[in-house]
Amino acid sequence: MRSIVDLWESGAVPDRDALYRADGVVREVHVDSAALSAFGLGAPLDLDELLRDDPDGLAAYDIHRGCWAELPDGSGFVCGGDGAHGSEGFVARLDADRRLVWVVRMGDSNPFERVELDGMTARFLNNLGNAIEIDLTAPDFRP
Repeated sequence: MRSIVDLWESGAVPDRDALYRADGVVREVHVDSAALSAFGLGAPLDLDELLRDDPDGLAAYDIHRGCWAELPDGSGFVCGGDGAHGSEGFVARLDADRRLVWVVRMGDSNPFERVELDGMTARFLNNLGNAIEIDLTAPDFRP
């Protein structure tokens, strides 16, 4: 089956709200709406099973120019943007060579247009000015 890295490099991510890590770990993501008042990780998922059950369940992504930042420790970058539908958004971490570390796809978050860093905490803001914060040192979000 295809890996999340292969999908990312082809310009797509699965059309399911989840955290997809380059090491193969996948976890459900819960986001309440574009208000972004609730964001959390859920149960593990199997990417191969997701793609087998819905091989066309992919969404294109587009990185917004204003939603890109280099990490202060030099380990890579964070970015965000949108998908093919107006309600979709994603945030991602790339390594120093700009290879995918992880991506979080959210169908109802709205596009992410800006990222702010406070040390190794990333604050991703959508087009409504609402934000999610991710501690990039937390086990699920570090390389």
